[in-house]
Amino acid sequence: MARSPCHQCGFTYHCICHCYWPLDSQLQCVLVMHENEAARQSNTGKLVKAALPHTQIEIWQRKQPPQALLDSWARGDVSPWLLFPSDDAIPADRLFANAARSVSCADRSVSRAPLQFVVLDATWQQARKMLNKSPWLHRLPRVSLPSTAASQYTLRRNQPPGHLCTSEAVSALLRSQGDVNAATQLDHFLVHFMESYEADRHHHTTPLPAPKMLTSNA
Repeated sequence: MARSPCHQCGFTYHCICHCYWPLDSQLQCVLVMHENEAARQSNTGKLVKAALPHTQIEIWQRKQPPQALLDSWARGDVSPWLLFPSDDAIPADRLFANAARSVSCADRSVSRAPLQFVVLDATWQQARKMLNKSPWLHRLPRVSLPSTAASQYTLRRNQPPGHLCTSEAVSALLRSQGDVNAATQLDHFLVHFMESYEADRHHHTTPLPAPKMLTSNA
């Protein structure tokens, strides 16, 4: 009798729904997810959502922007930044350093809105189209990642060189923030995720080792 895939993660032989735990991180991310990504087993945005407690997912719709998110920005609840390369983008490490200095110098009675990073969870071709068709994203200041090692993500072909998957991009943000432990653990989750995907794709039924909880010395 054929197995049925998990209705949440979509994996048939290696369900990953309970493999990843929330990390101790205050990083706030909004993953604006292309509708095609929501059904893809290879999507790593859902991995980020499982690992980082202050992450929300918004399915992108060209004619209907996420109004609750826009209202939050209008109220000044957070300081939103779009993670996307451009000539005027501020490097992430500089942004975090500036934010830390501003907080340390500010009067304690003044509440500074926390940084929130908007990440387009899509292929690069899709991400450019999403940005071009979303005026509400055009207004956001942009932040860029520092030069990083080549992507280790192997689940999709023909990815442009130098580009990272969503999980790797968020891991780079964590490192820029100085949260090396959370970044290292998220990278470890990604390795396990890719191994589970490949085992599931080939219908391997042998259980895989569970992810490890890495220490600060890992």
